[in-house]
Amino acid sequence: MSIVSPILPIYAESFNVDYTMVSLAIAMYALGRFVVDLPVGYLADKFGRRPLMVFGTLILTICSFLNATAPNFAIFLFYRFIEGVGSAMWMTSRTTLLADILKPEERGRVMSFFQSFMLIGSAAGPTVGGVIAANWGIQAPFYFYAIAGAISLVLTYILVKEPDNVQNRNHEASHFSVPVVKRLLSNRSYMMACLATFTAFFLMTGIRSTILPLFANTELHLGEEQIGLMLSAATVMNLIMTVPIGYGLDYIGRKPIIVSSIIVAGVACSLFPFTTSFVTIVVAAVVLGIGTSGAQQAPLAMASDATIQEPHGLSMGFYRFFGDLGYVVGPIILGLIADRYGLSLPFYFMTVLMLLSGALVFLFAKETYTRRQGAKEVQSPVE
Repeated sequence: MSIVSPILPIYAESFNVDYTMVSLAIAMYALGRFVVDLPVGYLADKFGRRPLMVFGTLILTICSFLNATAPNFAIFLFYRFIEGVGSAMWMTSRTTLLADILKPEERGRVMSFFQSFMLIGSAAGPTVGGVIAANWGIQAPFYFYAIAGAISLVLTYILVKEPDNVQNRNHEASHFSVPVVKRLLSNRSYMMACLATFTAFFLMTGIRSTILPLFANTELHLGEEQIGLMLSAATVMNLIMTVPIGYGLDYIGRKPIIVSSIIVAGVACSLFPFTTSFVTIVVAAVVLGIGTSGAQQAPLAMASDATIQEPHGLSMGFYRFFGDLGYVVGPIILGLIADRYGLSLPFYFMTVLMLLSGALVFLFAKETYTRRQGAKEVQSPVE
């Protein structure tokens, strides 16, 4: 997916729309995920994880091709929305699959290796996308995205198997359970994990995918290749930190990793307005990569711990719902701020939001697992 990240805002801008409408191109993808996160979680419990992963990957593949052929901005937004629906199927079902098969004492480490493989693609994606766009045009990354999606579809169909314990729970998940929803909403650590992922997604789409490429292009006059390299620098640092963060999640605990990561990411946002060259913006991007490494992994580990006795599809659907809420509103809010006050103020706004989120997690979340003091009992769904 990250292969289009360097050119997506610029491609949207090529339809002769303002920054707010450019941010809408990011947000529509998130909106497609947002509106189906809960239904997808329910369907994952009822029908299984694998069918949703296969069908979601198929939708992503088709829509990535259609994005490059969109005749106008409205049609482009429609394709982005449907692509978001496919992404929700793929992402919710795979996080549910992880919740099925991982034990609390191994969750941080195993998820770090899972995240590492994903980040290898994410690190290469922006650089490859920038080179592709520079050599074959701004639409070309979408075609390469489609090719990668087709390969992923084949691999998913052949290699991904349904966990043995899912079929036994399908009958229990055949009806939407209001009591389960109430328990999830009253689970303090789970809700703080949802807040953390909301903030992380707000940052990733609002700053990294929207404002940062525009700032680099407009204020620093960087080209697609340099923007791709800058985004890849953040992802590479994220990748370097992923495995150590995973071990830290199991040994130190989920809560301190969440809080410290959010604070570092918030500080990184405050650095971008002071960058004046490719080198300085890469340095700020590296700091951002350090912060986002834990902000992406740790909330999922805490949410999985806190809902270990709940239907995994529904709990992960709710978790994705809050994350995609940040995915939707982040680009829109920061795009509006950029239109009204310039491309620097969104970074300061994001800093305040990150620090506030970190403070709330610190005050209200309860630790769900740490080996430092011996294996703690995973908290019950209702606190």
